[in-house]
Amino acid sequence: MKTNGPFEWQADRAAYEQYVAELGADNRAFRAAFREAFFHALREQLTERQYEVLWMNEVEGLSGKEIAYKLGISPSAVSRHLTRGKKRLRVLLAYNLELRGKVFS
Repeated sequence: MKTNGPFEWQADRAAYEQYVAELGADNRAFRAAFREAFFHALREQLTERQYEVLWMNEVEGLSGKEIAYKLGISPSAVSRHLTRGKKRLRVLLAYNLELRGKVFS
């Protein structure tokens, strides 16, 4: 990511802090809309298997071996799906923060 110096970083940081403050505020409509958009984007950006493996790992709390057994795949395949899914998730979150920063500017 190319930056134009400390002022751009400070603006990004300010946008991020405002974004976090809004998430923590009692703004149910904003949080509901964000959650709906986030999960929709997850389904669009992740493969079916990545979504399934991430869900089983992060939400259900299953280990890689347990997921592998349930899905009938190798533990190394589970690891690959987790790694690639989390990478896509980081890109999605970074993009969302970037968009939010533009709204606050």
